[in-house]
Amino acid sequence: MARPRKHDQQQILDAVERVVARDGVLTIDAVAKEAGVSKATVLYEHSSKSDLVAALVNRNIKADNAFNEACQAEFAGELDAPLRGRIEAARRSPPVPGENGAVLSLVSALMQDSTLRDAFRENQSALGRDLLEQASHPRAARLAWLALEGLKFQQHLEFYDWSEAERVEILADIETLARQGMSTVGDRCV
Repeated sequence: MARPRKHDQQQILDAVERVVARDGVLTIDAVAKEAGVSKATVLYEHSSKSDLVAALVNRNIKADNAFNEACQAEFAGELDAPLRGRIEAARRSPPVPGENGAVLSLVSALMQDSTLRDAFRENQSALGRDLLEQASHPRAARLAWLALEGLKFQQHLEFYDWSEAERVEILADIETLARQGMSTVGDRCV
């Protein structure tokens, strides 16, 4: 029989986020100190730094999915509900400049660990299938999704500082593309 948990896993994962954002480096000792638990407690649940990062990635995937599903529910029964929900989620959660240290570290971890990339890849593949299956204009929805993810990527990594007015305009353009599709002339989109 497994021992019951006497500590809060979310507290430990919150500590991982804070340590990574603050220090840019993850150590078990720093996580334990930040969480206010012993190193043994951290290691009891997570055998390594990689295991801690994997738990954090999975938590963030679940939280992101839940937030997007809640936004999508507002469009239930309508065309393009999954994509429109993700656009609405982007409207509601603009990144806060300077507070993306944990995001940067997670992206770095994903690039270095194929297992973590696989979890993210599987989630994105399922999302993409759902978006395209429910799209009124699948090709336009694919482009809109790529544009949305590109916008979020640039913001989270602080590659470009879009003004709030630009963000509003870009998100409106992405939604228009998703809902109205694209006209084609020969092999070109216009």
